[in-house]
Amino acid sequence: MFSLVPKNPLEQTTSRLMQSLSGRVLVVDDELPNRLYMRKLLEARGCEVIDADDGVSALSMAVRKQPDLILVDVMMPEMDGFELCGLLRDEPRTSDIPVIMVTAKSKIEDIETGFELGAMDYIRKPFNPRELVLRVGNALALKQSNDELKKWNDRVARDLELAGSIQRSLFSDIPHFSHRFEVRIAYRPCMDVGGDAFDIISLPDGKHCVYVADVSGHGVAPAMIASLLKAAASEMIHRYADQGPAAVCNALNMVIRRRIDNPSYYATMFMAIHDPETLKWRCMNCGHPCPVFIRNGVPVDTAVFAVRGGAPIGFPFGPERPYGPGDEIVIRDEGNSYLLLYTDGLLEARHRVTGEDSGEIIQEVYTEVVGQPETPNKANELLERIAARNYDIDADDCTAISIQMLDPLKIVIEQAVPRNIYLVSDLARQSESAVMSLGISADTAAMVRLLVMELGANLVDHGGLGEDDSFWVQLRIDGRVCQLVIRDEGTEWDLEEALHRELDEAYMGERGRGLAITNAIADRIERYRVQTQNLTYCSIIDGEDN
Repeated sequence: MFSLVPKNPLEQTTSRLMQSLSGRVLVVDDELPNRLYMRKLLEARGCEVIDADDGVSALSMAVRKQPDLILVDVMMPEMDGFELCGLLRDEPRTSDIPVIMVTAKSKIEDIETGFELGAMDYIRKPFNPRELVLRVGNALALKQSNDELKKWNDRVARDLELAGSIQRSLFSDIPHFSHRFEVRIAYRPCMDVGGDAFDIISLPDGKHCVYVADVSGHGVAPAMIASLLKAAASEMIHRYADQGPAAVCNALNMVIRRRIDNPSYYATMFMAIHDPETLKWRCMNCGHPCPVFIRNGVPVDTAVFAVRGGAPIGFPFGPERPYGPGDEIVIRDEGNSYLLLYTDGLLEARHRVTGEDSGEIIQEVYTEVVGQPETPNKANELLERIAARNYDIDADDCTAISIQMLDPLKIVIEQAVPRNIYLVSDLARQSESAVMSLGISADTAAMVRLLVMELGANLVDHGGLGEDDSFWVQLRIDGRVCQLVIRDEGTEWDLEEALHRELDEAYMGERGRGLAITNAIADRIERYRVQTQNLTYCSIIDGEDN
């Protein structure tokens, strides 16, 4: 029968005193009778008790035995309890073990000293056995609770780390190279998982779609929505890209609103579809920060993107198809231009001293970066320079996508090269002549020729290409920087194994020794595997030392 009569407090205290305890307790006291008494008292209630008669041996025992609680007498010769408590706190292997000071001192200053040195509780001598048992029981219960919480946190941390690793594999920052433009990405989630989403999708007829999105909020839910958004975007872009970005965003808006039944979650998005026939980018801004556009080194006003466009993707109010062709903005691809897309983690990064956000300097810094052709990853360089100005870009998910629209006059060679060593040799000679015609020194031009020859020969001999296969080569000159991009659909290379193999004396006599040579020639070399393709990017800077 259920009783509404409250229990007697005395009965509750007696019950707690009689209940069994569990845990390992280290008793530290220089007097043997005190240690024996506390051992008997605590072992009778189920504790495992170990003891030490001085601070030095107690510290060593705490490290080795890892007790759940330490009872420390304050008044001990040589090393007193205060000093021992401080050493236990400073030792990483014992810093989480709770300490109860057992002291005959009653001054508040002495008690404060114990707490400042890391003690969690204190008991005055002579102590009451009931008080000792209650305080030990509370400390052990708290330690057990903290240990369980730590295990839970560790498991959550491992799960988040794994989830973050999987998510980062979905959101690749591998650059993209096409006939008309190059895309570089910098992606920095503020946690293991992030709420930013982005992609570069190749479409039929040479079209491409580039987008970046930012899901509201932080943590696991936005990260899951970002992954859902990427999967849905890939499908909708392939379905509706021919109709333009407004049609794609309408389809995405319907998917997110129907699948995410929570008005707190939505995503800002900027999407751009490039048409190589019309040389235009059709853009759609769904509540996202306006891009930065640089043409011929001069910033172009992009305020129109704040006026046109629409609400974020998945915004819970309004029609399911809120966007129309009139919301789109067209940017002409005239070459020698840069378009920067980014999330508000960069826009709202705060200065560590003044508290001002970085929105005012993004265009300024990006303009500086694009004026330096020797820096290939301009998105990453942008983040580095803003961070160097003391802005905290790690406080939120931060993504930057730099789209470089290539100047056709700077592309000196672009062609598909059949798997034929003689044609590769011809290409190498053409490359040397072409770069010299644009003012590159003879020494650097000779290195470009050798670079093309060795990379091409490696593809012919060891790239796994079929007899009728070819590989794509693009050679660009930007100021004093020679940039070579090669794309092939051969087998994926184990570059480390290949380099070791090339250093073998017998192998060095063959023609395919390119890796060791190209690594020495190029000022920068990047190699990527994207689905079934290998991408190689190399640069050589023409300078006085060449």
